Amino acid sequence: MRWLSPLPLWTGILAAPLAFALNLTATYALVKWSCAADRAGVLHLISLVALFIVLAGASVSWIALQHSPAAVETDEGTPPARARFMALLGLASSAFFLLAVVANAYPQWVLDACQ
Repeated sequence: MRWLSPLPLWTGILAAPLAFALNLTATYALVKWSCAADRAGVLHLISLVALFIVLAGASVSWIALQHSPAAVETDEGTPPARARFMALLGLASSAFFLLAVVANAYPQWVLDACQ
């Protein structure tokens, strides 16, 4: 039942958007430094860490979904229904922000940081 407590459910929902925001902010802030120091690998590392955080949040949501009762509808007002809804929301959020992190990282892999 601990997977249906608020902490893992909110972790699954918020991990992906926070990882995307930190990825976008950190890569933007470090572009000039990575160009001057010739360390483009740092930008790639930040993107990979963000991808790992998004996948970790998706894993937490997946485990929470597996522990929620499947027979419960998500539009009920009961705690198991809310937990199932939050787990599904965490999976959807993770899928969307996974694409956003990849879209943000794609130019770094294709273009040079100093261009």
